[in-house]
Amino acid sequence: MKVAILTNFQDFNPGYSLTGIVLDQVKMLLRHGDAVHLFVNEQFNPKYGGLPQDEEFFLHQKIPFAHLQDYRSMHQLTPEHRETVQRVVDLVKSELKDMDVVFTHDFVFTGWNLPYALGIMKGSQELPRTRWLHWIHSVPTMGYDWWEIRKYGPRHRLVYPNKTDLIRVAEAYRGEPHCVEVIPHIKDIRTWFDFGQEALDFIDQYPGVLQADIVQVLPASVDRLKAKRVDQVILIFAKLKQMGLSVCLVVANQWATTKTQKQDVEHYLTVARRNGLRADEEVVFTSRFQPPKYDVGIPKRMLQELGLCANLFVFPTREESFGLVVQEAALSGGVLLVLNKSLPMQMEITGYTQLYFDFGSFCNTVTHENEKGWLSDVAKIIVYRMRQNESIVAKTFARQQYNMDRLYDQVYGPIMRGSKTW
Repeated sequence: MKVAILTNFQDFNPGYSLTGIVLDQVKMLLRHGDAVHLFVNEQFNPKYGGLPQDEEFFLHQKIPFAHLQDYRSMHQLTPEHRETVQRVVDLVKSELKDMDVVFTHDFVFTGWNLPYALGIMKGSQELPRTRWLHWIHSVPTMGYDWWEIRKYGPRHRLVYPNKTDLIRVAEAYRGEPHCVEVIPHIKDIRTWFDFGQEALDFIDQYPGVLQADIVQVLPASVDRLKAKRVDQVILIFAKLKQMGLSVCLVVANQWATTKTQKQDVEHYLTVARRNGLRADEEVVFTSRFQPPKYDVGIPKRMLQELGLCANLFVFPTREESFGLVVQEAALSGGVLLVLNKSLPMQMEITGYTQLYFDFGSFCNTVTHENEKGWLSDVAKIIVYRMRQNESIVAKTFARQQYNMDRLYDQVYGPIMRGSKTW
């Protein structure tokens, strides 16, 4: 689709939250194949940078410049701003005639942007097939005479980022609830933390890292998979899946460079398959991503970025002197650590504050009469503890709900294409 985004930006000052909202929209639309035309003020200054690099979008410095004032009524327009209205009408008719969808940001909301709102109101009448989505970024508590959505026409919708205030917005604009679309803001972990291209490509190939209910990233050399008890982690993830949760276990393995080592990796994937997990989807070994590029391991930055997506770290290792990976997982934030009580040093290095189970160790043999039943109990306790931890719940919710792929597929796309309303 051809999509226009109208702003009155004269620069992309990174301290202005609205510029971040717009840039996320640009990236999302481009990512999903739309042709994006970003309109900024004709006196736009690019000195701050911030625009997406190496992206094929169209930048138009064509929004008419005007010395703005904060109007309280459309009847107060100065002669200068009446001319601005007409310039906006001309721009709409000439530059937007081929657009399928047009986004505006606060144009129909603030008194500062009144000349642009009136120009859109008049000019859009000449574009009967274009859909208009008008973002409002603050709670509408006043009541202006241009706040009447019906005057814009039937193919105009207000957009607000939460459902709670939907009725308030509709009433403020003298419209019905169907005149307001609820579209949450994009806050994608990949863009917020400026993920590198390697992590972005990995998540594109294994989207469970972003979308699954439970995600773990476990660094382990191939020759240490048995000692780290990766098979136990896989079995616990199988139990979590049986509870109806979506899962993604990423084993960030190193040194899968020989035939034997690659066969070892395949052994653990077989364990996953036998227990109902999909190999290379719900259980992923990084050495199989673009081989042989990552046979010896993934870069540190990529490991850090994938770890930011995780909310669980199960580590039933049978032998350890410290466990650097435990602290690395803890520093990622919003992660439940599930460690081996049979190795007392695991409790020591985490301050006796995490979740511990007797997995057995090199010096302490532990057997469970009903191994499968015990693992089921472990999985149930894990889920209970995760759901009781507000930090984990908040991180997981934000990762799943506000990433650009989910919002495009479930919110933006259906609205833009008219499958929801209009």
